[in-house]
Amino acid sequence: MEHQLSTGQPSTAAQPEIEFRRIQAISCRGNLRIRVTPAGELFAYVETRDCTRGQHWSAPWPEKALRRLDLRQQRQLVDALLEGDFFALPGEILTPGRDGFRDQIDATLGERHHSVSIERSAAPPAFARVRATLMALAGPVFSG
Repeated sequence: MEHQLSTGQPSTAAQPEIEFRRIQAISCRGNLRIRVTPAGELFAYVETRDCTRGQHWSAPWPEKALRRLDLRQQRQLVDALLEGDFFALPGEILTPGRDGFRDQIDATLGERHHSVSIERSAAPPAFARVRATLMALAGPVFSG
């Protein structure tokens, strides 16, 4: 099945650009982030130190990519975005409270861009699929 982007071109012509962030409410230790560039470079970072108050990260993104995704892996991300209809999700899903964490995904595919933030709520299947695909591609530290 060939997916069509809003431009009418097959999605295989567009490579995904995605950033995922998990931010804890109480401490920055354990915060994680994964970024995939349109060139297929995958960057990943798990916060292991304490951060300055109000900051989520003690360091910038790593300068070097963890790995470069092949076309099949990039296609997995495209499928996760389109087959789950990520671009139709609401921009914010929030359950009131003080503890917990916030998961955020910013995704661009061709002309389409969408950001979703989920705080203290169960992720809908479309979000969970993109998140799980990113974590699996990032490796054991992120998928465990």
